[in-house]
Amino acid sequence: MEQTSKNLENIKTKLIEHINANYLSTEAEKFISEINSMNENEFVEFLKQQGLLKEGTSTNSKCIFCSIVFGDVPSTKIAENEKATAILDINPASKGHAIVIPKEHVESKENLPPEVGKLATEIKDKLQKAFSPKRIDLISTNAMGHEILNVLPVYENETLESERKKLSSEDAEKIRNEIEESENEKEETEVTQEQTESEEEINETNTWLPKRIP
Repeated sequence: MEQTSKNLENIKTKLIEHINANYLSTEAEKFISEINSMNENEFVEFLKQQGLLKEGTSTNSKCIFCSIVFGDVPSTKIAENEKATAILDINPASKGHAIVIPKEHVESKENLPPEVGKLATEIKDKLQKAFSPKRIDLISTNAMGHEILNVLPVYENETLESERKKLSSEDAEKIRNEIEESENEKEETEVTQEQTESEEEINETNTWLPKRIP
């Protein structure tokens, strides 16, 4: 029972962190107050109602990362593929710090699907384009038995142990918009280059044209 209580406390902590990061302060205070007023049995029932705890046993809880994947917990998603979801870390070690979460509950990095690494590489490229850090580190970590991949931009000497600052929902949305705008600029540049190359392919000097008949 002691281990179960610790698991529930971990879920409560993560849930409160996400509420603080993704709701307006007045709404967040209300939700957190309701959660903190619950005793353990009431909290278990609340988790079951929200789909965060499976029926029949209190030890078979869905971890917070699985809850994010299934949309039970709010997050700022920046990309996904068939096997993984990428979101902004709500307590980032640097600007743009993202985590890539396998959609299946994977407990070791050896079992991570290739799609997780592929998505992490795509996010790495997006962050490099948007924020121009010195480098971007890909770091696997395990939380609550769920293996995740951190995509960490390094501007000075940031690591996962660096001081964390909570990311507000407004700041998270701003960062996501910066990433999307950078990606749109890249696509527009590529289209312009293709149009320029196409125009250069057909002209009087490199294309044979029939002579006009007087």
